[in-house]
Amino acid sequence: MRLAKLTSNLGLSTLTSVACLATAVACTGGSAPELSGLSDHDTTVTINIDVKSAIGLATAPIFRQPLGTGTTIDVGKLSCVDVKIVIEDQDSAQVDIAQEEPLIDGAKLTQMDGQTATWHWCPTRAQEGDERYTLVLSADDHSNPKTIKNYLIVLRSGGNQNCPGAAPVITHTASNQTTRLDLKPTASISDDKGLKDAPLFYYSFTNPGASQVDLSTMTQLSTTKLSGSNTDGQYAPSLPNPVANATAGTTKDIYYVFVADDNDDLMGSCDHTTTSPIYHMVVTAGGSSTAGICSACTADSQCGSGNECVYMGSMGDSYCLQGCGAGCPAGYTCSASTIYSVDGAQMSQCVPESGSCQAPTGACADDMYEENDTRSAASANPAFATNLYDMSSCPSTTNTYGQDDDWMKIVLSADSRVDLEISGDGASDLDLHLYHSDGTVVTASTSYTSEEAINTCLKAATYYVKVNGYGHAKSDYLFLFDKTAESCDVTCTDDSAEDDDTFSQARTTSYPSYSSTAQKICKNDDDWYKVTLYENEKLTMDLTFAQASSDQDLDIHLYKDFADLWPCSPDSPSTCTAAHGQSASANEHAEYTVPAGSCASGCDYYVVVRGWNGATNTYGINLAVQ
Repeated sequence: MRLAKLTSNLGLSTLTSVACLATAVACTGGSAPELSGLSDHDTTVTINIDVKSAIGLATAPIFRQPLGTGTTIDVGKLSCVDVKIVIEDQDSAQVDIAQEEPLIDGAKLTQMDGQTATWHWCPTRAQEGDERYTLVLSADDHSNPKTIKNYLIVLRSGGNQNCPGAAPVITHTASNQTTRLDLKPTASISDDKGLKDAPLFYYSFTNPGASQVDLSTMTQLSTTKLSGSNTDGQYAPSLPNPVANATAGTTKDIYYVFVADDNDDLMGSCDHTTTSPIYHMVVTAGGSSTAGICSACTADSQCGSGNECVYMGSMGDSYCLQGCGAGCPAGYTCSASTIYSVDGAQMSQCVPESGSCQAPTGACADDMYEENDTRSAASANPAFATNLYDMSSCPSTTNTYGQDDDWMKIVLSADSRVDLEISGDGASDLDLHLYHSDGTVVTASTSYTSEEAINTCLKAATYYVKVNGYGHAKSDYLFLFDKTAESCDVTCTDDSAEDDDTFSQARTTSYPSYSSTAQKICKNDDDWYKVTLYENEKLTMDLTFAQASSDQDLDIHLYKDFADLWPCSPDSPSTCTAAHGQSASANEHAEYTVPAGSCASGCDYYVVVRGWNGATNTYGINLAVQ
């Protein structure tokens, strides 16, 4: 049933203990229900409802560890991730600590006692293909709403060399500050193709040394984009001021770095990571600046005399409120009782009538397929049939990227070639992921736009599709799910050089010639070869193979960066030419000369062997540079 919103002069979001409604037992702070029959068909039930404020709640659990918003692990040095969890709760010795959806497959949380736990995860090789995972932790004392903490796990593998495109450029000048406010060191970060995720910020109060910094020893914070675009923007973290409550003149050294990642290889993981130099700043307690009402804070001293920094909502965030003495501004009302601050003060405060400092400006009308923000929620929903769907991605206050995730369940009763496409209105970047039923990734499409597509052959099973957005704007999009019967070829045994299906997995060739025999193309499975060429050089490409039918027809494609210089497909057969090694008969030959005035320092080209319309065959290849 739907419960009407309870209102009071607090003007706060409220929580209602409704177990008493179903069990007819006494609610907190009240007597047993009274039943009196008015007629044969009427019954009156008197209940007491315990209303709890979501603002300034002094007894809710607080995460004291882990610190920051995430951690980074070098999987080349550590094969497993361990996170220590410590909860503080003023009136509950026993707090239930748990993982929430979306669960990270293979991870285990072990509760040690009433307020501590450990989280352990050894990512598989397949999971290492995704760099970022959000661990969602909850702490429940059963007296307050669960406290939620999003913790970003970043997996690094030492970086890639000779990847397409250019690496991000980070520009920043460190400066000392005298303030009690939280700090926002701002960096200008640019990239030729654009950043996929907001840069990360790492800090320490001890000097990490002049050599390559170990990010796992520093506290990690996420940044937000203050201005600009993902190709040239200003980014800053919200760094808690370590001297906010200290005596005036107290100083603290802070050492920090910015780390930015791009997503140049849309088909693989050959991307760039730029780590800034180690910057140093000194922050001194003092200054007269104060944070305004509903500004983020970490200490009462940041909000001004008579004002408090209070916890608000279930995410552990804290914001400045304002004392009621001079009256409350529009949109705020004076609390009917005192509000607890993060430092233990207790005063009446002007609180937002919306109940949250993060309340969106205007409601976002979500689509009819909610609730589907997690794989668990989608598993209880009906499976999607093949069709075109009109959907929406709304802003979220709990999602790391800023938008609600949309999860859709698809069920295949037989092997099928599946076509998944999304087309958004451009209000935010949207990505498309396909998962097995256990939560492991099948594949993904993650360009910088709201146009994404996946086409793959899947065995009969249940799968999940996730659409996630970036930013805090409503984004409407169309979702297409189509399928055709196809036997997914599991009998084709590929050659020993796999995996070589993307830019990042391409085989390195020798100069000036390279040859290999007994290679194999399986259905819809390319082989990639990387060749470095300079201006005016000519590359000669030869494939040798027998062909009795079109099911054995192999073609040559040539890529530079992400562009297929020689496109050829069953959808556009007119673009196929024998001169490009795309004839309809056995063996293929093609030549390419690098234009004058380009690639003076060398460019990476990719020779791709592709089966025509899913053809399979064995072949030999010879590449020669003149």
